Amino acid sequence: MTGVERDGGGGLRVTVESALAVMGCPACGVVASSHGRRTVRLVDAPSFGRPVELRWRKRTWECPEPSCPVGVFTEQDDRIAKPRAMLTARACSWAVHQIRREHGSVSGVARQLGTAWKTVWASIQPILAAAAKDESRFAGVT
Repeated sequence: MTGVERDGGGGLRVTVESALAVMGCPACGVVASSHGRRTVRLVDAPSFGRPVELRWRKRTWECPEPSCPVGVFTEQDDRIAKPRAMLTARACSWAVHQIRREHGSVSGVARQLGTAWKTVWASIQPILAAAAKDESRFAGVT
């Protein structure tokens, strides 16, 4: 974590970045060189009753191998968020818990996260669909 501050609307803004490490190209495996960082804004689970914006300063890399088709790539970490996600993995888990266990609505969850209904639904709908297809949830039910 590199910083926490209050935003203008009463929420919190948390800035994080990954530690320096050696990275190999995902296509050819050659050790990549740093190409800087880019900031991705994500909605995180509320903290202290306030919406939280997570600013993830992702590392970008450049593959030095001329024949490699990848070129420049950005780090990914599904523990933080899936690629192109708008909500963090923690926010998705929190939202699903609120809906399942606390009988919350998607609108209510969106309000607590400080985002739109559509943003929440697009993020949690695949999670809920996968859970509905999981037949093991009926194990032990007679």
